[in-house]
Amino acid sequence: MIVWGCCTGLAESSIIPPMKYQEIIADKLSAAGWSWGYCSAVTRDGWRWIVDANRGDGRRYIIHSDELLSASLELEGMLL
Repeated sequence: MIVWGCCTGLAESSIIPPMKYQEIIADKLSAAGWSWGYCSAVTRDGWRWIVDANRGDGRRYIIHSDELLSASLELEGMLL
């Protein structure tokens, strides 16, 4: 499932491409001082997404999910 959302009215006019919701969440995490990243892995049950966020103060959060958007939304709910 790919979900698209616009961050500004300019995206609707094709001046800039629309951003995915997980990109908006990633920008929010960065602005709040979090380092973040994600990767995908194959398990015996199928693809899994792993989203990681950490700060220099030792706080770290790792989320596993079947979808990147779900993992990003869960991380946003925990941290922002």
